[in-house]
Amino acid sequence: MNLFDVMLKNYFDEKMLDKLSRVKILLIGCGGLGSNVAVMLIRSGIKNLTIVDFDEVDILNLNRQNYFLHQVGEKKVLALKDTLFKINPHANIAAKNIKIDESYLDELILQHDIVVEAVDNEFTKTLIFKKAQKHNKKVVLASGVAGFGDCENIKIKRGKNFSIVGDFVTSINEKKPLAPKVMAVAAIQADEVLRMINELE
Repeated sequence: MNLFDVMLKNYFDEKMLDKLSRVKILLIGCGGLGSNVAVMLIRSGIKNLTIVDFDEVDILNLNRQNYFLHQVGEKKVLALKDTLFKINPHANIAAKNIKIDESYLDELILQHDIVVEAVDNEFTKTLIFKKAQKHNKKVVLASGVAGFGDCENIKIKRGKNFSIVGDFVTSINEKKPLAPKVMAVAAIQADEVLRMINELE
C-alpha cells in the first residue's frame, strides 16, 4: 500500500475506499473550474480520472486556474496531469488534448461513471448534459461562476443523475471570473462527485 492510500484510510471506510478506486471520472474542461476540480478529486482519493481540453495555459488566466507561471504555453491537460501526479503518483490519469465533438462524445461518456462539465461554451454544456442523460450517467455541471463578493448566492440544483452548481445568474461575458468564486463552485462540484460516488452500489 502506498503512502497516499495510507492517508486516505484516515478519512474513508473500506467501502468508500473501494468505490474511489473503481469509479471512473470524466472531466471535460481544464480551466478555472476543471483544473481546481481535478486537484480536489485527486486529493480526495479518486484513482481513475480522464481530463479533456484542447487549450494551452495562458498567463491571463492564472488568477483562477490551477497552473503555475512555468507552465504558461503548455497544453493544459499535460500541465494539469503533471500537477496531479505530483499529488498522487499512483493515480491513473488519462489526458486527452482534444476539443469536444459530438462525433465521439458518446463513446467517451460511456467509458466513465461520472461526468464533470467545466466548460465555458453554453452549447457544449448543453451537449454534455444531454449525452450524459441519454446514457444514464451521473453528471455535475456549473452555471454562474463570475464576479466576486457574493459567494452566498451559490446554490446546488439536483435532479435525476445530475447536479448543477453556481449562482445561475452571472455570466463570464458580463463579469470577470476570479479565484474565490470559481474555486468555491469547483469545490462544491468536487463534493457533489464524492456524494454521487458514495451513492454508487
